[in-house]
Amino acid sequence: MKRRTMLGWSLLAIGTVMAISSAVIEKPGSISWHDKFSYQKAGALKTTDLSQQLPPKIEDIKKLTIDSSDKAVYIERGDHFAITETHIGNDDKTKVTYSNGTLAVKNIVRSNHIISFDWRRFSEDQTRLTITVPDSVQLKAIHVTQSNGDTTLSDIRADDIQVQSENDDVTLARVVAKNAKINLENGEAKLHQLTVDNLQVQSENDDVTLAASTIKTIKTELQNGDAEIANSQILDGGYIRNENGDISIETTKLPTFSARTEIGDTEVAPAFVRQQGGKGDLIIQNQNGDIEIE
Repeated sequence: MKRRTMLGWSLLAIGTVMAISSAVIEKPGSISWHDKFSYQKAGALKTTDLSQQLPPKIEDIKKLTIDSSDKAVYIERGDHFAITETHIGNDDKTKVTYSNGTLAVKNIVRSNHIISFDWRRFSEDQTRLTITVPDSVQLKAIHVTQSNGDTTLSDIRADDIQVQSENDDVTLARVVAKNAKINLENGEAKLHQLTVDNLQVQSENDDVTLAASTIKTIKTELQNGDAEIANSQILDGGYIRNENGDISIETTKLPTFSARTEIGDTEVAPAFVRQQGGKGDLIIQNQNGDIEIE
């Protein structure tokens, strides 16, 4: 048994060395695993237009669901509805289906891209899904489930937006929604110029930044990261809770609030003292970190 184990590890090491050697000789690309190690040149990246899989009447699309792994997801406003996929060779395929107003985009990963690189700059994977939505399509919901890739929504309007992500960042910019819910692990939430009635953010192991936004009700819970809110408005209240990180609120309009930390300092600028007291409409709590409001 030990001999077989040693032989297996030896073959694995040989495969790794061969793949890396190919990478050194060839131009930048990716080392992948699919039954065996292989090297694929960066030039093998292809862009495929999946728009032919859209329904004949795009105005019938009311809900967009995306299930992606190892691909960055970009949803943005455009002149026409389109879906494009940038992928490596034939290893990755994305399936688009439509039923009863819901357009489902699912990425199927066949290869695990161990590392992607460029000798000019050590870069992240370049594979992605890009979806453009025109103003003529009024989406009621956008739901994204993501792992191992960034998620970006920009210049988008929908009633309900939900993003669940592991191991990479989530960016929302110039987004208008009634409800926006972000559940994030091992990645940063970057929220800029939002207009949202109800914003919920749950984050583990990274920071949450909210800037230049107008939020009616906010419900934010963090663990092992900082919360930073700047140049924004929180109109009705809610809560901002953190464990093991700081809470910073700067140049932001707040309702009445209470601020308390278990282990750390609480600093409230004189301009906000009158709004602080009692339970408050906005609860700001921290277990292990500072609270600063100015």
